Amino acid sequence: MHTPFRTWCIRMLVIGLVAILHSGIEVRAAQEPGEIKGFYSPIVRIEPEKGFFMIVPPGIPPLWIQVEDHAKPHLLGLGLGDMIDVTVQFRPDNLPPILQSWKLARSESPCKLFDGKVCKKE
Repeated sequence: MHTPFRTWCIRMLVIGLVAILHSGIEVRAAQEPGEIKGFYSPIVRIEPEKGFFMIVPPGIPPLWIQVEDHAKPHLLGLGLGDMIDVTVQFRPDNLPPILQSWKLARSESPCKLFDGKVCKKE
């Protein structure tokens, strides 16, 4: 269980990483539409009602990931600072990549494994 101080420290660490990695970097990872790629990163922002969350993969700017409508409720179980291993599919016209699956590490979420359709605790 996280204490308020520990939660604050994790959030500050994540915000610091975002600031460092994003400072002056405006180049987006050039990906071909349809390409499927995986990332392991902390979650730095979550917007469940809009169906998006943000990660900070090493070496590229922060990346918004969009989920399909049926996956939106599962975003409520994610926490800032949770480490997530995601698989995404890139889309044309600079649209955010769409989530294919995730596996959470170091998280209290009831949805540790998500295959794009169904959540599993482990």
